[in-house]
Amino acid sequence: MRILVIPDSFKECLSAERVSKSITSGIDFVDTSVDVIQFPFSDGGEGALPVLQKHVAHKLIECVTQDAMGNPIKASYLTFNDHKTAWIELSKASGLADVPVVKRNIALASTFGTGLMVKDAISKGCTEIILGVGGSATNDGGAGIFQALGGNLQDKSGNELNKGGSFLSELHLIIAPKNLNHIKWKVAFDVDSPLLGINGATAVYGPQKGASPKDIVLLEQSLNNFCRCISQQFGRSIGALKGGGAAGGSAAGMYGFFNANLVSGFSLLAELVALENEIEKADLIFTAEGKIDQQSINGKLTGEVARLGKKYKVPVIGIGGSVEVPFESFIKHGFLDLLSIQTKGMSLEYSKQNASELIKNATSNLFSSFVNELKKVK
Repeated sequence: MRILVIPDSFKECLSAERVSKSITSGIDFVDTSVDVIQFPFSDGGEGALPVLQKHVAHKLIECVTQDAMGNPIKASYLTFNDHKTAWIELSKASGLADVPVVKRNIALASTFGTGLMVKDAISKGCTEIILGVGGSATNDGGAGIFQALGGNLQDKSGNELNKGGSFLSELHLIIAPKNLNHIKWKVAFDVDSPLLGINGATAVYGPQKGASPKDIVLLEQSLNNFCRCISQQFGRSIGALKGGGAAGGSAAGMYGFFNANLVSGFSLLAELVALENEIEKADLIFTAEGKIDQQSINGKLTGEVARLGKKYKVPVIGIGGSVEVPFESFIKHGFLDLLSIQTKGMSLEYSKQNASELIKNATSNLFSSFVNELKKVK
């Protein structure tokens, strides 16, 4: 039996690589004779760089930048062998995981640091920028990226706006940076969510980044004004774009500012590393992420793996830090079975601290059930 293990990370807990090893340990506990292929993966947001480093010829470049709250840091991005294309992971500079909980402030958080990374890549001769978005601490519509590249965002008095999504409520005039017309932009998004509305960047992901109800109202108003200004000056509608809500609306902003091409991050990565070939050859697939919910079957890694498994008639088993019920929509989407590592009565903190062992146990339980069902069929 050939088993393919394709997990995402458990955010702020375990990397995809560690999740992959825990799942493999669970399989080995049941049967060491099976052929297990570990393929830790990403949906194009955080975690994409390790995937590319493992499977694609590249050069890793470190540069000086800043985190989402403006603190100086160093971060790395990747250039492909053509030396003209860079993959920049937004979460490396503007990620939520790198900002301590007590210092998070979604209203003031900015993607400016990501823009500095883009600026560095362009200064080194890159003419195509692939921006992998996801895992951000921000809700600024990519305004910080625009500002770092030399763009100017002004209020009615002609004053330049401060960094952070809350200040977009004051936006009146957008002055584009010079000498960027030769750049080809591509945004690899990790969720299908739009920028605005009840399914948008602020409403869905704001609370995960520490937004209060008051913050959510202000940020939604700010992004509405942002959309209006983008439409007036560039003639592009960004409020309802598929994937536009990714990384606090950075995907929508990059389309609005630069006419960037928005693509599924999972699909782009899968194409670059020929993932479908591995899926087609598998007899069983394990996938995992921190939370498996309806967002998972709307563009995120576990849902996309299940979709491909269904395409090639390969059973897919999902493991989550938590799993949303009922399971019917997941089963229809391509999952054979799912299991949460956080059982009734277990605290979130306990499940995080013991995630590796809990994933191993969940895997062994699910795999044992699968093997028993196979024996019944035979």
